Amino acid sequence: MLHIPTLLTALFTVMFTAAGITTFVGLTQRIYRGFWYWVGAQWLACAGMAFQLMHDAAPQWQSLSILLLLQWPIMMLAGARRFYVRTAFPTNSVFDVLVIALSYLGWWTVQANGGTRSQLMTAFFAGMVIVHAYAFWVGLYVREWRHSAPLRGLLGLLLLIGVVYAPRTLMGLLGGDPAGSMDTVAAPWTLLLTTCCVLFSLYLVMLLTNERTERGLQDSQRQLRVLANIDMLTQVPNRRYFNDLASQSLQLNAAAESTLMVFDLDHFRDINDTQGHAAGDDALRLVARSARETLRARDVLGRLGGDEFIVLLPETTVADALHVADRIVLHVDAQRPPGPGSAGLSLSFGVVQMLADEALDRAVRRADQALEEAKRQGRSRAVAAGENAGGEPVFTETRPLGMTAF
Repeated sequence: MLHIPTLLTALFTVMFTAAGITTFVGLTQRIYRGFWYWVGAQWLACAGMAFQLMHDAAPQWQSLSILLLLQWPIMMLAGARRFYVRTAFPTNSVFDVLVIALSYLGWWTVQANGGTRSQLMTAFFAGMVIVHAYAFWVGLYVREWRHSAPLRGLLGLLLLIGVVYAPRTLMGLLGGDPAGSMDTVAAPWTLLLTTCCVLFSLYLVMLLTNERTERGLQDSQRQLRVLANIDMLTQVPNRRYFNDLASQSLQLNAAAESTLMVFDLDHFRDINDTQGHAAGDDALRLVARSARETLRARDVLGRLGGDEFIVLLPETTVADALHVADRIVLHVDAQRPPGPGSAGLSLSFGVVQMLADEALDRAVRRADQALEEAKRQGRSRAVAAGENAGGEPVFTETRPLGMTAF
């Protein structure tokens, strides 16, 4: 047989130390809404254990001790309501208070009517089953439990306590003695189970906090990667990220089977000067959106800077690339908003068929030369460039691309 006061003292010391450590963590580390409810639940349970220690000297403390032991799952639920503030819970905090009040009222009524030790134990166990089952049921509405191990652990603790206390409750209701030979509400196994669950919940709470912090860091890193890789104005890869994506694409497809196309907006400076930079930004967004909606999923689009864009077209010939340029132009012309008196908007393209084992940078330079030739010939056209034996560009084809005013 265990000496109950000694057991209570040991358990109180352990719970007090753990609650103190958790409080220190909350004061020194980043925490989230609901954390202090969880810490408060531990301190109140610790106080309930202290009042159990005082029970023999002052029996009136037993009533308060029972209430403090019953509050733990409800306070944990209150913290979850704030930690998972976006969850649509089936009940509110008022109902939480009602559940714990009714559970405690049941035990208090038995005590006030001079109930026997067995009846008091049965009322206490019934209250524990009710509050833990209620907290478990409401907690299941938090969708994160499916992929959060700490949250599943907390729900498992609530379920475990309810399952353990249920047979004792049933035994008492059927006229048996749920406490066996023990002469106190604080039977050793009850104290040990409650204390272990409370202590384990402290670690799970800190794991939940760390999990939320880690997820926040991952989201921040993901956003930083997007900011580093994607041009925010046009929502297409910037030059550096385009080079990475294009290099990966070329590793999967022979360079000689890919076409590179560089294009820009004709007289873009005039749009900025006559209509303002907002109109220029709108024009860039329109062109980028039209290109994205025209290209295939495996085509790689990027913004080189300013008003210049680049596209890598795997498994495409020059004739195919010229057709793509024509489709982009038609899409831009169809999607542009009407604007009487606005500056003209047209696109010029430089197209090259990549050579076997050709480096991407060299192909970009050749496409830029083709784009310069398109500008020299009058703009609003696509010019394809090859290469002679001496490495000089040879412009093999020119296709006019007519567009109406922007």
